[in-house]
Amino acid sequence: MRLFVSILLLTGVFSLLSACANIKYVDDHKAGTDFSHLKTYRWRSVDIDIGGTNKQFLQQLADEQLRAQGFTPADSNADMLIDMQVFSRISRGGNTSIGIGIGLPVGRHGNVGLGTGQTLGQGKQEGVIVIDITQSSNNTLVWRGNAEGIPLIHFSLKAEQKLRESFTRLLQLFPPSNETN
Repeated sequence: MRLFVSILLLTGVFSLLSACANIKYVDDHKAGTDFSHLKTYRWRSVDIDIGGTNKQFLQQLADEQLRAQGFTPADSNADMLIDMQVFSRISRGGNTSIGIGIGLPVGRHGNVGLGTGQTLGQGKQEGVIVIDITQSSNNTLVWRGNAEGIPLIHFSLKAEQKLRESFTRLLQLFPPSNETN
């Protein structure tokens, strides 16, 4: 009975650890760019490659965050053009793993050992959001932000708030804090 309970416990621990999201937010920008004059934006392209994901909904999430940061959508003569790509890929993984072993006594002189190991974060599908901001006056890419490692379940209607958080955290990186570097 103890062995059965131990196996159930191990299975639960591994399931919990492998379900944990480790979303990574990264941005890069063109050195020397003055972001202070970028106030208005226009969408140039939105490419979604995750089945069942609503393109307009993702664009709306980005719009909400950009407006909250003081940017204004414009139909023409926008200061910046925005391109968004959303796709899935197999996670890159890493050297993260966990192992556990249990030994149980059997009778007076025997024992049974059970050990297992689990590599975390390798070989799973993950969602990626890439947002490019181009200065429209000279058609120069000035900022790129990536959100990587997003669980695909976040792209479902049930997980709207989690996806909203991903867009918020990603777009809060724009404009960069040291704007003239």
